[in-house]
Amino acid sequence: MTDAIAEQPGPAAQGDGGGTPQPRRLSTSERTWRLARQFLKFGIVGASGVIVNNAVVVVANKTTQWLGGFDGHAAFANLLGTQFHIRWYHVFAVLAFVVANLWNFNLNRRWTFRTSGKSSWFRELVPFMMVGIGGLAVTLAVQTAMINPESPVALSREIWDGSSGLRDPIYWGNLIGVCVAIPVNFLFNKLWTFRAARDHHVPVHLTPLPEGDEK
Repeated sequence: MTDAIAEQPGPAAQGDGGGTPQPRRLSTSERTWRLARQFLKFGIVGASGVIVNNAVVVVANKTTQWLGGFDGHAAFANLLGTQFHIRWYHVFAVLAFVVANLWNFNLNRRWTFRTSGKSSWFRELVPFMMVGIGGLAVTLAVQTAMINPESPVALSREIWDGSSGLRDPIYWGNLIGVCVAIPVNFLFNKLWTFRAARDHHVPVHLTPLPEGDEK
């Protein structure tokens, strides 16, 4: 069943004597329920992706601490000679984005929108990653606002003082940013990336009865 069209013939199709089948239109309540169910599945996949995302950030941060002697707050690169820098936690977020988005893409393709076999893997991957880049921009903006001590919405250093993993602002800033981006990602992936699930339906052909059997 698609978003607006069922794959079974409705009354019009059953009574046209074997002509072109007319798919049954879903009611508003059916479409609303289907959308809610897809959003729930998308949220479950997204939750697993958040775990993957944050696991990558933690591993990357610990690795730089062990091998390089610095953490995610250190400057990675200067922005065109200004006072602003790209921090290592931005690099961690980009790496985590790539890994988590590939994870989410395959789960959404096979389970949430069920487009596997209806459209090519690469054809759907490109728009999914493009949508993801938009979500990444949201994540990075929120993450920076949460971590930068000069931001008016920065996490309190009295609580998130970095004394332990659970109190590290890098992890919490990334987590909050990813969660904020989830609804945006769902909307664009629903309407664009996985539109094959909406457009694809299997027509049901009716075989006409022999003339001698018609009454």
